[in-house]
Amino acid sequence: MNMKRTCLFLVIVLEMFVFSCSPIQKCNMEQTNKIETENALLLNETEGSYLNKIFETVRKDFDFVNKKIGFLTGSSGIKKSNKELYFDMHKKHSANANSLCDNGTLYIFKVEQKAKNGGYDAAIMYWSKFFVPVPYMEYRVL
Repeated sequence: MNMKRTCLFLVIVLEMFVFSCSPIQKCNMEQTNKIETENALLLNETEGSYLNKIFETVRKDFDFVNKKIGFLTGSSGIKKSNKELYFDMHKKHSANANSLCDNGTLYIFKVEQKAKNGGYDAAIMYWSKFFVPVPYMEYRVL
């Protein structure tokens, strides 16, 4: 019984890894070439629309356009990243399906959480081994 659970767990993890960027296939591939990755903290229209599509099943009414998004990575999700690295990963994956990609986990902050974390509207944690509850996440994006 324990062996069956272990095998099932490994199959699920493998599927998540292989298909983690599958929603990106629904996006217009030409859109990835239009993503502007200037150093602005706010997402522009193209970047926001792209993330709206990727996270369409979990974001509810949250719209990424003109939002300040924190990007975190690393096995424990504490290494600060940026949108340039995140979008570059997606561009490489859209050009070559063998290029590894992780959409990540979206954390949307409430008004009071946004005030505590330096004005970030949300955070995306990718290539992390852990799920972090939102109250703890709000302090990671500072």
